[in-house]
Amino acid sequence: MLSFSPHIIQGHTSNPFLFFQTKNRTVRKLCTTLACLLLSLLSLQAQFDPFTFPGDTVFTKVEQMPYFTGCELSENNTQIKRECSDVELVRFLSRYLIYPEEAKYNGIEGTVFVSFIVDENGLVLDPLVLKDIGGGCGKAALDVLQEMPRWEPAVHHGRKVKVKMNLPIQFYLRAESRDAAEPYSLSWGTLNGATTTKETLQDNLSRKLYIRGPEGGNRFVDQIEFIFEKDNRQISAFSKGDISADLGKVVDRVKKGGLFTINASVQDGGRFVTVSRSYTVTK
Repeated sequence: MLSFSPHIIQGHTSNPFLFFQTKNRTVRKLCTTLACLLLSLLSLQAQFDPFTFPGDTVFTKVEQMPYFTGCELSENNTQIKRECSDVELVRFLSRYLIYPEEAKYNGIEGTVFVSFIVDENGLVLDPLVLKDIGGGCGKAALDVLQEMPRWEPAVHHGRKVKVKMNLPIQFYLRAESRDAAEPYSLSWGTLNGATTTKETLQDNLSRKLYIRGPEGGNRFVDQIEFIFEKDNRQISAFSKGDISADLGKVVDRVKKGGLFTINASVQDGGRFVTVSRSYTVTK
């Protein structure tokens, strides 16, 4: 049984049941407003939830970046598999990249930067030249992208996703210089293979760089150059035969995904021979 106090209904209506109906409508209106607010909050939560994204989203950084083919037997998301992927990619480029005749004739060399998307199926899509050096090198870089096999797709929050990647592709001519430098070997600390890390490079700064000649003995290193290239940018420094502070500054600016190159010059029969080694920075 409902009861109403006189001071409650005073100033509203003399009919207590009419007042109850009015209050009830107010409650219903308030509940409706709260429901709408709750639905709006849930909608905003879904909109900004990092685990929720449209299927056509193209990422630049995800939990597990794509792996190049040839490393499927390695355990996912491990440093070993990442290094394997980098090595296989370098091998593929060395095998299938064709140096354009126009670039050879005009002595054009350098680094072409390209971008492309690896989709959910591992296909290479939308190849684009970000920085060209001319002489047909840009087209040659796009051609080698078209020859790429399927990658192992990227994974983000348990889903295969599209990822945009940037890649430096080197064109080095200097055939005579390469032939002359072939009998020479370069060693610097613990560097080995086609990849390296920033930590490894920093650890090597306290070590001497050696060039071994065809006879097997160490040669006097006349000049050393460090070059780091990433995202259309290049930094470099020279030194006279030792690992200088300027070379250390180049190492300090090394980042994952770039290309680190060492050029070291020695004398051979009155001429200078430049020995070059390049490493993809994986970490």
